[in-house]
Amino acid sequence: MASKPEGVRDVQISGWRWFLGHVFELVRQFGNSVIWAAVVCFFVWEAGHALMAFAGRTSIANLALAVAAKVQATIMLSLAATGTTTFLWLNEARRHKNTRQRLTQRTEELEKRLDLNRESSQLTRRGTTREEDQ
Repeated sequence: MASKPEGVRDVQISGWRWFLGHVFELVRQFGNSVIWAAVVCFFVWEAGHALMAFAGRTSIANLALAVAAKVQATIMLSLAATGTTTFLWLNEARRHKNTRQRLTQRTEELEKRLDLNRESSQLTRRGTTREEDQ
């Protein structure tokens, strides 16, 4: 029998500590799969309760029509929000362009007032560079 290195003790662990250590090791190894399985089981459980609530009260056609109406409403709300967002973006872009043209003209006037020989930054009123600067 080989002797143990100096300083190493023989430690006896309790059965509960050993058992819990193995349980937590399994959870660590298979935690992702356990979570997915629990979510799928929960969805099946809830779907079963929903179907039992509708049993005898409605037909599959009525249920499909109600689901389709909810999906249709969701799509319409999404499209309305998209249209509103697009309108607001276009309005902001137009206002930004007008402000840029107004401020560019004022800057040019102030530069000429300070020094008549001064050359401007050569930006157009739209905020782009002039063709000769490219």
